[in-house]
Amino acid sequence: MGPQSYTSLNEPNEMVATQYQQAIIDSLLESIPTNVIPDTLQIVPVFDLQSNRYQLLCQGWTSGEKRVFHPVIHIEIINGKVWIQHNQTDVDIGEELSNRGIPKSQMVLGLHPPSIRELNPIYDPGADELDNGAIKSAIY
Repeated sequence: MGPQSYTSLNEPNEMVATQYQQAIIDSLLESIPTNVIPDTLQIVPVFDLQSNRYQLLCQGWTSGEKRVFHPVIHIEIINGKVWIQHNQTDVDIGEELSNRGIPKSQMVLGLHPPSIRELNPIYDPGADELDNGAIKSAIY
């Protein structure tokens, strides 16, 4: 059986949010590389289910004893939309999430400026949320 689609749902609800959360978590966990170079680094999943924020962090030390601590992937659910905020991997996380049943029309490529997002009609441009301040109110 293929992935379930949620395109018929017009507004966020708890069931859809839970399904989106699980799809994001599963995709991120599968995105963790089995071998990180150098081996003094590790990829750590950080999931905040209450605030709907999901990250993979790279942390550790290089051989020159330089501290490494930065996000590799960052995703949020804001007003029922999945915002891909950061992706420093070769994984097409939008495609991975789509394969898990989240419609691309419910995803916003937040890692791109609004002027670029509107050029890709497959994904939601996220303009409404940015224009009316909903992002700020959803976060704070």
